[in-house]
Amino acid sequence: MLLARSACRQGDIMESAARVRVILNGEKAQQPELREAIFAQRERMAGLEVRLTFEGEDVARLVKEAVAEQVTRLVIGGGDGTLNLVTNALMQHPVAQRPEFAILPLGTANDLATSLSVPLTIPEALALACEGSAHEIDIVSVDDAYFINVASAGFGAEVTRSTPGGLKKLFGGGAYSLMGVLKAWDFRPYRGRLTLQGSEEEAALFVLAIGNGRQAGGGQELAPRALLNDGYFDVLVIRDFPIARVGEVVEELETLPDNGDFVRYVRTDSLHYRGEPLPVNLDGESYLIEDSEFRLVPNALRLVAPDNTALLGNAVTR
Repeated sequence: MLLARSACRQGDIMESAARVRVILNGEKAQQPELREAIFAQRERMAGLEVRLTFEGEDVARLVKEAVAEQVTRLVIGGGDGTLNLVTNALMQHPVAQRPEFAILPLGTANDLATSLSVPLTIPEALALACEGSAHEIDIVSVDDAYFINVASAGFGAEVTRSTPGGLKKLFGGGAYSLMGVLKAWDFRPYRGRLTLQGSEEEAALFVLAIGNGRQAGGGQELAPRALLNDGYFDVLVIRDFPIARVGEVVEELETLPDNGDFVRYVRTDSLHYRGEPLPVNLDGESYLIEDSEFRLVPNALRLVAPDNTALLGNAVTR
């Protein structure tokens, strides 16, 4: 079993007041490389604990248990969906009681881990997760849910929601691009009203992306200027366009104008959508919204990341 081997060579073990607990997606727990990385890290760090999840409800229970037992750092082993469950579970507790958390990327896309420059090899990622520095980050709320990275709505959410799990495993992140091509043939824009930076516009939405982080959908960079700790999220709007003008859309996506003919890219701390039911993917979890407010929650969590990651900048004084 994963928990059976004990640490050895006491002289080599790191002495720390931190209490670190790894929460692993149960489907991933028996990977040989992961088992060996856990055993190796235990030889370096006394008291490293492991818990497994087998269904979504386990996550909230394990986070609640960690808070009650004053665990100081959680290492989340899974994909973007597991990370989203942990984020929402942490937000049910007072900010002073929330443990730091780190990412052990074991999913298909691993969008947040990739954009943070977290190592994608398990031993290196686990070492960073257990020993790296934690940084305060903002998150975003929508209705009663929270997310760290990107909410993609419209075309992007349709692709993510309709990509079969088996296809994701077979093709990895490329599966999202494949499904995108297939969906483009019959995609219908979503009509609604956006309130953004104090003004309201009616739009036929091809893509709406709210980026606290930068990429989603297996490597698609939807908010290339976003930072996790600047007091804002970035918004990318792509309005519906005739196929004959796709070249103009591509040009605007390269320059990201504040308000182009088809593309709009802005930084804000709130956005309201009202309109027909709009599919939204929040860090791997699918929702439908009709009358919803996106709001920034500043300095909500502490995330372990490389010190030189491009996603962490100087915090904005508010």
